[in-house]
Amino acid sequence: MNLKEKLRMTGRRARIAYVVIIFVVLYFFMTVVKGAFIASDDSSINFVQNIHFYSKNIISATFVFPIKSLWEHIPAMPYQGEDIIGFYKVLVPPVLFFVLCMFFISDDKALRLKYKELKAQVENDLALREMRKEVGLETLPESATVDVLIRNATNDDPAWHDTWWGKVFLGVGIALIVAAIGIN
Repeated sequence: MNLKEKLRMTGRRARIAYVVIIFVVLYFFMTVVKGAFIASDDSSINFVQNIHFYSKNIISATFVFPIKSLWEHIPAMPYQGEDIIGFYKVLVPPVLFFVLCMFFISDDKALRLKYKELKAQVENDLALREMRKEVGLETLPESATVDVLIRNATNDDPAWHDTWWGKVFLGVGIALIVAAIGIN
């Protein structure tokens, strides 16, 4: 898969993850408000009565058609210590969704960082190519993998295996291998 295609795909996933995180935060906020409303219902303390009043105002202001069914079906955050399993049943799903979405977002950010590094490296290579042209070095076409053209026209030295000592070295090496194997 091409880097641009992969970046586009992870970008879509990251945008979807941001939307899911917004819904997760709203869900968590709604469970906290509903739990505060239920827990502060029969209290004589002024501060707790204020919490009940404000949570009641939030619920009544948002108790319209699409959100009304959410308020009816969403679990309340239990603030009493007796129901620890109920607390985790409310807390764990949004945390898991949040962590999963953060994995998608971090994957996209890492890929974007890699893309920016590769783009900077390519721009640097292009600048070096222009500097080589200004100096007078010959360069290969842009599709080539090697930047500087190396010409061996003036190199008259033979390869090591074509010299007398290379031939002796190869002969001795083959003889040692044959002796080690045991072929007569």
